Amino acid sequence: MAQQEQEQGRVLTRAEVEAGLREILMDSLGVAESEVTPAASLVRDLGAESIDFLDMGFKIQQAFGVNLQAAEIRDKILAWGTLILPALAEVLTVRLGIPVTVEELKGREGGGIDGLLAHLQAAKGAAALGGAGDTVGEELLRRLVKEFQTLGFVVGEMDRRNLLATMRSDLTARRLTERTLDLLTVENMVNYICGKLGPRLARG
Repeated sequence: MAQQEQEQGRVLTRAEVEAGLREILMDSLGVAESEVTPAASLVRDLGAESIDFLDMGFKIQQAFGVNLQAAEIRDKILAWGTLILPALAEVLTVRLGIPVTVEELKGREGGGIDGLLAHLQAAKGAAALGGAGDTVGEELLRRLVKEFQTLGFVVGEMDRRNLLATMRSDLTARRLTERTLDLLTVENMVNYICGKLGPRLARG
C-alpha cells in the first residue's frame, strides 16, 4: 500500500501518462497497441462497454491517483441524447419567444435543427425562424460543452464544430449519443488525467 501511495504521489510527464493509459486500455479492452492512437474513440474504435469503463476507472485510480468516474461520464453522455428535445423546446421558447412543446418536435429529430425550424416556421408562420439555426445550435452546444466541463473534460474547437454540424442535420438520440461518445478519445482521456494531476504533472 505504501509503495502504491508513493507511486501515485510522484511527478509524471505527459509521455508517462500517455504510456500508462495506453497499457490500461490495452489490458481493459484487449486491443493492440497500434489501435490506441490519440484520436481513437474509446467506444467506436476500441469497443469500450459499460463494464469496461468501471474497470478503466479503477485502474486509472490505481495508476495515477486520479478519480475518473468513467461510468458516470458515459451515463451522462447517453442521457444527453434523450434530453435534447426538452432543451431545444426551452431554447426556442425562451430565446426566440416562440412557444414550443416537446410534443411538437417529436418524430422530426431526423431533420436536425434546420429541419425542425423549417417545420415550425411553416406551422407557426414565424418568419424569424429562418435564420435561427446558428443561434439555436450554439445554445444547445453551449449546454453540452458545459456538461462536459462539469465532468472535467474540455471540448476542442474542432469537436465543437463537428457537434454543431451534427445537430444542425440530425438530432436523433442515437446519432447524438454516437457523436458525443466520440469525444471520449484517448487524447481527451490523457488531457483529463494530466489536468487532474495538477502539481504532479511535470512542466516543459
